[in-house]
Amino acid sequence: MKVAARCSAIFILALTFCIDTLAADSRFGSLTHIRDPDMRGQDGQWVRPHPGPFIWGSIETVQGEFTWQFSDKVVSSAQDHKQKMLATIWPFANWEQQSCNRRKTQSPFGRRFPRFLSKPCSIDAYKEFLIKLIDRYDGDNNNDMPGLTSPIRYWEIMNEPEFELFFRGSQQEFVDIFISSSKLIRKQQPNAKIVMAGAAGMMRDSWRFWDEVLPQIKNYFDIATVHHIAPPDGGCDRDLWVGEFAELLKKHRINKPIWVTEAQPTRSCGVVRSYIAAFAEGAEVIFDVGVRAPGQKMSKKDRQSLQQLGHEYDHFSSVSLVSPHTARFLFDDGSEKILELNGAN
Repeated sequence: MKVAARCSAIFILALTFCIDTLAADSRFGSLTHIRDPDMRGQDGQWVRPHPGPFIWGSIETVQGEFTWQFSDKVVSSAQDHKQKMLATIWPFANWEQQSCNRRKTQSPFGRRFPRFLSKPCSIDAYKEFLIKLIDRYDGDNNNDMPGLTSPIRYWEIMNEPEFELFFRGSQQEFVDIFISSSKLIRKQQPNAKIVMAGAAGMMRDSWRFWDEVLPQIKNYFDIATVHHIAPPDGGCDRDLWVGEFAELLKKHRINKPIWVTEAQPTRSCGVVRSYIAAFAEGAEVIFDVGVRAPGQKMSKKDRQSLQQLGHEYDHFSSVSLVSPHTARFLFDDGSEKILELNGAN
């Protein structure tokens, strides 16, 4: 991934931000569910299947028996729509965790998701699964999925581990899983990009968790990620937490791309305005949570405005707020586009 240096300049009448450039890749993405026609993402953009098919126990349903039909279907669908995939790896298998009497927990995604969310009893057994997973989708023409034309290169290891809803274990246990997974993926697929498990915002508990964990894993991921889910009252952070997250990374001398892999801005902050503010603070890619996410729902009009932003202003190299109501997008070919922001944006 080629990136340009980030810079900022403040003028009397204009505020300009130069942000990292993703060569040829979309700036926009969506959480997706292949079984839901309203949650399949936009053609040519990023997709992050959530929870997705890359769950240890859903693929290795019994020790030594691997079922790839659903994960192949998800990958094939993304290929058909020219979508680039961020794949979330879940290191949980009911049968494996029952072997050492792990504690059952409530599944956040229903019956298709594991009921045991602790550190694997055997990291070696988990690694055997992970090797087969990477091997099937790495695109090296050896043991690949039949018909694979768009390999998976972006692997996210777990999701919001500070919440017991997604991981029941200590910080150190998460660190152990993350580092083991990262080392193995990089060995098996040298051109892979390792994506940090998304921080669930920058509230106090999340900030404290990542403040302690980031120094331990900072050498084992390539892209830092943060989430923004609006609470029921519709409150929001105006730049989708990117500014505060960037400061936390800076504190630990981490200079890596920032993605917002779950974004749910609300009308109180302005949906399009929030995206532009997050991009201006340094976000390279932003993933919309979609119509099925919890919390306050985006209006139909706001969703249309967001889709228009993605269709008409994608692949920009920099964005500038030249006035409180005007955004200026620059592109690598030297062209520019102006977006007028109204009160509803």
